[in-house]
Amino acid sequence: MNIIEGVQMLDRHCSRRLPITYPGNEKPIGIVIITNVINMIGGGSRYNSVTNRHKGSLQSTLNDEIRELTSEKDYYFFPLISIREAICLLIKNGHGSSPITNPDNTLAGIVTKYDIMKVFAGTKSELFVDEIMMKNPKVVTPDVHICCVIKQMVDQDYRQLPNMKDGFLIDMITTTNIRGYLGRCLVFSKKKTRSLDETLCLSVRAHMIAADIKTMSPNKKINDAAWEMLEFSTSSFPVIDEGRFTGIVTEFDLVKGLTKNI
Repeated sequence: MNIIEGVQMLDRHCSRRLPITYPGNEKPIGIVIITNVINMIGGGSRYNSVTNRHKGSLQSTLNDEIRELTSEKDYYFFPLISIREAICLLIKNGHGSSPITNPDNTLAGIVTKYDIMKVFAGTKSELFVDEIMMKNPKVVTPDVHICCVIKQMVDQDYRQLPNMKDGFLIDMITTTNIRGYLGRCLVFSKKKTRSLDETLCLSVRAHMIAADIKTMSPNKKINDAAWEMLEFSTSSFPVIDEGRFTGIVTEFDLVKGLTKNI
């Protein structure tokens, strides 16, 4: 499977991560997350390691094997790991997920922070969204090119960027939006409708603004915020206080807050 096919598979299954196994024995090579692809396209740490042998051609690079973008295997879990230990390791390492391997090293499954949030969403907490959210994050404008958004995500290690105009929130650009857009534009470039470089130089305004956006109040209890995040199947909410954008709350923020005292 090449990188293009991997991105398209992620998009079809509305997933952000794809475990890669050796053919025939189901033993994991690693895991590819959509941020690995974004990191490569945006000139991050994976850019040189993959593109050097393709002489800088992004289109050629995307036809390389997807295993070239796998993350390291040093954070695999075994099925009998406790939820508490899994949470501690994910938070400590800053990972959003981990593959689960059987004693014979074959792939058993994958656990994500979203799975953990489902377990703990019913936990009562005295914390409010305002206490755990990211305040005053970097923002972009509707006229910025998509390639610039990708580079900013890579440079600042962001998964979400608020799209603002005249002080008002228009949309949230997330790695999920990028995944969907890449999946579509890779199809176009393959059909020669337009080049990949051309599709990445289009503006956010025309191609990545959603019709509806869900928001969160800073005064909401974090367990209630978790339930809403699960209800809308999203990984983050922009936080609006009396009509003013004040920050972002993510599933990772909620997991840390909900499991703080376990």
